Amino acid sequence: MVFKVNQVAKRTSSKRVLDVLEAIIQNPPAATAIQLSNSLDIPLPTVYRQLEMLAEEKFIAISPSGNHVAGSRLRSLMLNSLNHEPQISLRRVVLEKLSNDLDETVSLSVPAGESLVYFDRFESHWPLQNNVKVGDRLPLNCSASGKLYLSTFERKDALETFKRIKTDRKASNLITTQKEFSAELDKIRERGHAFDNEEWFDGMIGASVPIFNNNGTLCSCLSTHSLTSRKKMSELEAKMPILQAAAKTLGDILLRDE
Repeated sequence: MVFKVNQVAKRTSSKRVLDVLEAIIQNPPAATAIQLSNSLDIPLPTVYRQLEMLAEEKFIAISPSGNHVAGSRLRSLMLNSLNHEPQISLRRVVLEKLSNDLDETVSLSVPAGESLVYFDRFESHWPLQNNVKVGDRLPLNCSASGKLYLSTFERKDALETFKRIKTDRKASNLITTQKEFSAELDKIRERGHAFDNEEWFDGMIGASVPIFNNNGTLCSCLSTHSLTSRKKMSELEAKMPILQAAAKTLGDILLRDE
């Protein structure tokens, strides 16, 4: 009987840890110890112990704004899991069709703390490509996806991140002041997608649309890019409905249960 009681206690304790972790990932701003205790009906001292353990094991971390967020160990697990998801074949089919429709390379990137990481792409037939590989981090200040991601931050946090970015690259249209970057974030929020107008590389333009999870938080960015010798920005803008439709389909696939 004692054995059974101990087994139940262990299962209950493990489930509580998972519940706390899930609550943090689902809504970081609401993941204070007191709020977690109230919403999950877990004693406050227990929540503090679990948060301490999760932080020590790098499953959670503290963001610059003071919220609990996914830590480096959990982010690594999440990124690795994307390459083994049950719906990976469907995802690749959508990316291939989109690449053919746009006649350009298309890419998916996911947030990883204050970074954005490429996790999948489908190459077009064009010989000259942006030399960014799966697993690489995207610049948040000049790539379309990076700017789109920062547009979801609180403005103060977005500008603090922008200020910390150091780059030796000086593309023709690189945004260099916080005032200009804040205005750019306003435009992105208003239209719901982002463009890179030769801000990352001279001679290259790009576009990115968001994919949201079930609670409305950005979970991925779907993007494409082209050389200005092949497309004008107006031509890329005209393709946005195709990109947005693909993002909706990919969102349904990424969030689908097995």
